[in-house]
Amino acid sequence: MSNLLLNFAWFLLLPVACFAEWTLNLEYSLNGFTNSYDLGVIEMRRTFDGNFTGTFKPAKDKNFGQRLLDAQDDTYSVRAKSSSQPGQTFLTTSDPCLFLHSNLFHVFWISISQDKQELHTITVFPDTVAWRNDEDGKYNSLGKSCSEKSSLSATSSGSPKGIVHVVGESTLPTPDTAAFVQKLEREKRAKQHGADADNRSFIAKYWMYIVPVVLFAVISSAVNPDAGAEGQAQ
Repeated sequence: MSNLLLNFAWFLLLPVACFAEWTLNLEYSLNGFTNSYDLGVIEMRRTFDGNFTGTFKPAKDKNFGQRLLDAQDDTYSVRAKSSSQPGQTFLTTSDPCLFLHSNLFHVFWISISQDKQELHTITVFPDTVAWRNDEDGKYNSLGKSCSEKSSLSATSSGSPKGIVHVVGESTLPTPDTAAFVQKLEREKRAKQHGADADNRSFIAKYWMYIVPVVLFAVISSAVNPDAGAEGQAQ
């Protein structure tokens, strides 16, 4: 009986584990999207705790590495389109030489809204775990061009690879400013009617209202930092 219940539970969870709830379609260019190519898709799935994980499914593009090698001194641009946000695109750029030295491995950092299933920003980095050493045993971007590094011909044939890091939007309580104002009014009226004055400091009296405001500002700044021009919606 217990095995039957366990199998039934796995059957119910199977659709959750196998099917993406929404997707991010990726394309790349090395000339400002005069020409563009399919990079792959990031499949977003909700986990049991309500957060999302992303899985990168690369396009089968055997010419990917060769294109980066041919345009190693240009700009590598990646554009994302979310299935939940029709007509909206998100852009991130980097140096193609970095990905040649990381054996075509990508690290995608994406910021999302879990409740709305919407993409906020996307940024792509080379995966330094897969980094190739140059002749000095260390990548040095100063004084050398990409072609002056150790041979990169081994990476010129192959498809892109990558992992995804998802940063969710935190839901924070709104500071109760109305209750704070009402308390000030009550104390003002009490003083007018001759009630004993509260000689405590301002912070001692109103810390329960001040702390949520400060926390709200600090956490909001940490969760949604200014991303500048890179990775923003176009």
